[in-house]
Amino acid sequence: MKKLAVAALSAACIISAVAFAGCDSGEATVDYKLSEDGTHYIVSGVSGNQRALTEYDVPSSYCEEEGGQALPVTEIGDDAFMNCTRLKKVTVPDTVTRIGSRAFVRCAFTSFTIPENVTIIESRAFFDCSYLKEITIPKSVKSLGEMAFYCCTSLEKAYVKAEIETLEAYTFYNSVHAQGQNVFYNTSLTKVYLPATLKRIDITALQGNIITDIYFAGNDDQWNDLYFYKMVPKVVDGKQTDEKEEKKFDKKDVVGTTEIHKNSEF
Repeated sequence: MKKLAVAALSAACIISAVAFAGCDSGEATVDYKLSEDGTHYIVSGVSGNQRALTEYDVPSSYCEEEGGQALPVTEIGDDAFMNCTRLKKVTVPDTVTRIGSRAFVRCAFTSFTIPENVTIIESRAFFDCSYLKEITIPKSVKSLGEMAFYCCTSLEKAYVKAEIETLEAYTFYNSVHAQGQNVFYNTSLTKVYLPATLKRIDITALQGNIITDIYFAGNDDQWNDLYFYKMVPKVVDGKQTDEKEEKKFDKKDVVGTTEIHKNSEF
């Protein structure tokens, strides 16, 4: 595993910007590792004082040492920036095609641009990014993992342009437990933009939000064909088991009074 710190590499290999908070001792070091097939690099983690990392530009290419061969950076690895709770700004290059599980858990940015070449966003990738206000998931994304934006409690708008068929469990689930009370408050998400390719929606994907408008790129027939479901414990002989089975839900019971806008361009 290789590491990237301030001034650690020559400009010929990498151009990168890192800003550090002054109130904590020590600095943060962004780590990189070579892929198993030796064709690209993966952002693998942040060592040292994670709270010192406040801004970071992921480079489009990386090399292990001065004069070495630069290879593209194509993945933000699992847990890469997890718990960098002061990371307010991060730029990801177009070379990146995968954002790993828990990659940005609890980061502090209010906005984030997912590059147009990303094809995979793994589960919990942006879990508890509680300052994130708006997100666009580009058309290039073919796989959007469950709980990808779970508890992004400031999220107001979500544009899902990704050509996916299923909106997985808890994708945008947002609910805050009131401290000291057995009460859950809805959060900020009011508008969701969904692609025409959708065929299935796990009802937990949008729960816990005050969604007033769903903008659907498909037509009436495609909306009517949408299948809403949830995985629930299987019951055998009147007893709940550890196995789960799919339960279908009536669309009207799920969307309630939410305004549905079909054939919407976004």
